[in-house]
Amino acid sequence: MPHSLTPLRISDDLTRRRHAEAIRALIDGEVRFEKHDRMLYATDASIYQVEPIGVVIPAHEEDLTRVVQYCRENGLPILPRGGGTSLAGQWANHAVVIDLSAHFTDLEWVVEKTRACGVRPGITIDDLNDQLRAGGHGLFFAPDPATARQCNIGGAIGNNAAGTRSIRYGRTAENLEAVTVLLASGE
Repeated sequence: MPHSLTPLRISDDLTRRRHAEAIRALIDGEVRFEKHDRMLYATDASIYQVEPIGVVIPAHEEDLTRVVQYCRENGLPILPRGGGTSLAGQWANHAVVIDLSAHFTDLEWVVEKTRACGVRPGITIDDLNDQLRAGGHGLFFAPDPATARQCNIGGAIGNNAAGTRSIRYGRTAENLEAVTVLLASGE
């Protein structure tokens, strides 16, 4: 069922607490809707500050699916987030922030022959490259934004991250073969 595009403002504590308790009952991960946690996620590396409805840190994919479904069914906007390194405010909004940087950080597979690897969206560019180097794979993920130690791959995809070597090695889009996504619709 489509929802109005009118911004939803959840400002009363009772409504916020009701949503937090409902989400907490659905997932194994963390649900952080208190003022302190909301303010920690109210900014990214930009000048913008927007207080979110709350923060969810899913422990696994089932948590992620459940929280997206809950938010869709209750008309709550969602905002996937990683390291919060965006410079133009992309990761600050009045929404349920879904932080993927805590548990979605795996390098899942590497195929040197095709120069490809599979990763989860919360792994940072530097952590990916450190693991590729440690595994002796002779590969690296080329985009090198200044925030590569904190920048998550999911955010790099969303922003088409580049860096000083992008002229030679390309931006994120030129180094991306495929993505598996969970849409807000639940698909």
